[in-house]
Amino acid sequence: MKRLGTVVQIVAHNGLLVRGDNIGPDTSLKDLPRINLLVVDKSVRRIGKVNGVIGSVVSPYISIKVTGDVSASDLRKYLNEKLYVK
Repeated sequence: MKRLGTVVQIVAHNGLLVRGDNIGPDTSLKDLPRINLLVVDKSVRRIGKVNGVIGSVVSPYISIKVTGDVSASDLRKYLNEKLYVK
């Protein structure tokens, strides 16, 4: 598992916005997460998939499309939590 980042906001239609971690000044486009990568939490529970990458390469935000088995009320518990990609 590779750390994706920290959840900063719940967005419309059961989505999450994540501030990217482990990004430095020498980061290139190939280091950013790919669309449709599986996103999990620290207990390896499936959360969703990477939907898009927004912003600059040095400080990206990642949009997560949450799967149907995660309820809208469960999304609040992910605020300020770390998420990972498999």
